[in-house]
Amino acid sequence: MKRTDVGAATLALLIGVFFAAQGARAGNEANFVLYDHHTEAKGTTEINVFNDYSRGAPGDAPYDAQILEMERAITDQWMAALYLEGDKIDGEDYAFGGWRLESRYRLFSNSTFLNPVLYVEYADLRPAHRYLLEVTGRTDTPASEAGSEIESRLILGQDLNDKLDVAFNWINDVNLASGDWEFGYAAGLNYTLFERAKSSGERAEASRLEDWSVKELKLGAEVFGGLGDSALGLTLNPDVTQQYAELNLRSEFSNGMHVQVGGAFGLTKDSERDLVRVMFGYEFE
Repeated sequence: MKRTDVGAATLALLIGVFFAAQGARAGNEANFVLYDHHTEAKGTTEINVFNDYSRGAPGDAPYDAQILEMERAITDQWMAALYLEGDKIDGEDYAFGGWRLESRYRLFSNSTFLNPVLYVEYADLRPAHRYLLEVTGRTDTPASEAGSEIESRLILGQDLNDKLDVAFNWINDVNLASGDWEFGYAAGLNYTLFERAKSSGERAEASRLEDWSVKELKLGAEVFGGLGDSALGLTLNPDVTQQYAELNLRSEFSNGMHVQVGGAFGLTKDSERDLVRVMFGYEFE
């Protein structure tokens, strides 16, 4: 989607507001597309670098794409994040993909049935941006004119026990220039394979930064894809939608660092064939 001088000025203002906020597990836990209902304690900050390596859809060039994410817990229930994107398509120069500003709010302070979370995101991206942060729409609808977009999600999540949680996201994406709507979904789970018993007391920061012992190891599994649009209607027809399955592993260390790796596989003819996904991050207060 086309970037403008007004968009650049708005981005600069939003960055200033973002970093002025009272200083967030990203809410994905061990997944890349699916969000669950968990939020971090007020004041927690998380910085992540995401990397996608894809062979592309049949007939398209391979690419690699990156996102820098900066996320904060403004309250115990309200998360805000800024994303900056870039990508390198095979045979082309590295290009800036655009930016996103996201906000998530968990409606109830205590655990409740399905723990609903409301999500909204403003995105100003070039049409050829590549990072696969979500999938919406259908492939037989002519492309809309370039423009900024607003994505919203209804996030539902449930802890089944102290190791396993499940979640579902209904995704809506509206092009602000054309008014066209696209729909998508993500569903999956997070399972804790290992969690070290919490020790009493706080260690000094210097010691904490040197501690690379594994604090937690999680397995994530997700499926996601398009559900149609406002032009031709809702559908799960594999001939006209992109659908994916993904398996991920996330490790958190005692020093606040975390690493996540995953693989996504296209399930329909118009999907990208496969992606290798890697994320590195650091969480602090």
